[in-house]
Amino acid sequence: MQLVAFRSKMSVGDIVLFLRRTSPDVAVGRVIGPYEYRMDLPSGIRHARSVAWARTNVPRASVERELLALPSLTTVYRINQVESVARLEGLLEAKAIPALDSPAKPDPADPLGQDADSIPFTNLRRNLDYARSLATAGQHLDQLKVGAFEVSDVYRAAWVQSVAALDHWVRQEVRARMLRLVAQPELQKPKGFTSFNISLGLVEQVQAGTRTLVEALDQQLREQGHLVYQNPDKIREGFGLVHDIKGFWERVARVLSEQSGDGVSFTGKDVQDQVRLIVQRRHKIAHEYDEDPDDVNQKRPIDGAGTTQTIDYIEQVAAAILEVLNSGNPEPGK
Repeated sequence: MQLVAFRSKMSVGDIVLFLRRTSPDVAVGRVIGPYEYRMDLPSGIRHARSVAWARTNVPRASVERELLALPSLTTVYRINQVESVARLEGLLEAKAIPALDSPAKPDPADPLGQDADSIPFTNLRRNLDYARSLATAGQHLDQLKVGAFEVSDVYRAAWVQSVAALDHWVRQEVRARMLRLVAQPELQKPKGFTSFNISLGLVEQVQAGTRTLVEALDQQLREQGHLVYQNPDKIREGFGLVHDIKGFWERVARVLSEQSGDGVSFTGKDVQDQVRLIVQRRHKIAHEYDEDPDDVNQKRPIDGAGTTQTIDYIEQVAAAILEVLNSGNPEPGK
């Protein structure tokens, strides 16, 4: 399907957005030629389209919305959103890369503030961007042939950071939604929320009027900060506190499939398996020196491209989860 899209669905004049493996920036250009199978090129890269590259140094943040929708398990993906196409046209024509708006700095101490619902995902993106910067630094060090230390460990640090970002996001997202639910009694509560336990000491403080129910719940959630949300089962369990999780991963997979385009589809098992592999690699890095099982004197191979793809995948899965959470609970029997 990817080759069919590359050969037949791309047309002369189409805008192309290309993620570069050797740079944190992306390239933007326009297709200027038909599909060719070129025998003069090395095996593996003989399928070709001619492109006039207008820019090769566009910061990833400038096309954040487009990259967020990009499924990491596909190679060719069509961006259909009118506003995205217009923005890419602007990048092609602009004489300078537009300045990025500075994000507002929300007050994390006010979980029920006006922007509370956006804080967790904003923090996730910031943390994943830090992981990407580590991967980019590793690529630059690779090019410089630095021999003072093992450059691949920079990629491993980025990998660990990305999984930590996912874990932290789930915890923040659940906390913000739990506090929102308890602060608004009229909202329908999922089963997981109604069965959540609060210590008797906190209940007594609420009854005595020394704490509000929101404050008591917040305290209980903070005391459970040791919980880890990395394994897909634990992620599903965590979101069960704020959402009906029947068919949770299947619904997440459906969102990812809708974003992939060109008939590419994923199952809930596909998504869970991929997340597990990412988390298992994190555990190997953090607890087992990332030892190569075939050669105990070596570490398992890792590179910047694969690490960046992993970071992107985590962001895409989180965005799909967010869409599921924001879409409301499924109808009975669905």
